[in-house]
Amino acid sequence: MPLKSLSLILYAAYHSLQPCETVFQETARAANPSVNFKEEQPYLEEFAKAACKTTNPDVLWLIAQQESNFRFTIVRANGPEPRLYRGKEAVNFLKTLRSAPEDSRPNVDIGVLQFNWGWHKDGFQSDAQAALSPKKQVDYFLKRFGNEIYRRCEDQWVGCYHNQTNQERASRYQSAVLKKGKTLALHSLYWLRNYRKQLSESERQVLPTVKKDDFYRIFETAQGFPLPRRHIFHFVDDGVPQNQDPLQDINFES
Repeated sequence: MPLKSLSLILYAAYHSLQPCETVFQETARAANPSVNFKEEQPYLEEFAKAACKTTNPDVLWLIAQQESNFRFTIVRANGPEPRLYRGKEAVNFLKTLRSAPEDSRPNVDIGVLQFNWGWHKDGFQSDAQAALSPKKQVDYFLKRFGNEIYRRCEDQWVGCYHNQTNQERASRYQSAVLKKGKTLALHSLYWLRNYRKQLSESERQVLPTVKKDDFYRIFETAQGFPLPRRHIFHFVDDGVPQNQDPLQDINFES
């Protein structure tokens, strides 16, 4: 019985019998090989584990790629001349941010999901350094922000994640994240294919059978950006999508 989930990452994990966070991390590395993951690895692990405790790690993966391309110790100071702070420079900048007078604090976005400090500081108890934690960012999203923007925007909530007041900017953002869904699908399948190829025949026989039809159902459902929640749930098959095959060139052993 193939996994009936809303997640491409969970599908690959189930069909390799590997942890979700393993697939999450490997596909993130593949999506942005230029990231210094030797330095960022603890943050990536933390983010993957937090995302994989939700019903839809995919959408957190996609927003992270859109916002920071899987960079974690990163702060963007907005304004006429935007500036990026990375690594120790970002940490030191946040130390000064906390001590600065309220009316002189710059408008900044923090961490892998780039939460804006002006709008969301209460969600992190006004601790700007704590906001760099991927787990705390995911927790804040699950506890408050995700539900709030879904109530306001429903199926357009991903666009509202970026901008809740400018519909045009929100729409462009949601379209950009939607396009990254194919990137995640490709990396998930490539990882799954390559992992299974490394196994012996007897080891492959104990794995669940990979069926493209099942994968396409999940791919199609994922395009609707199901809101991540804390518990895994399942959906019922409702037929194979009849869209053009976006992954037709990928071959792997079942």
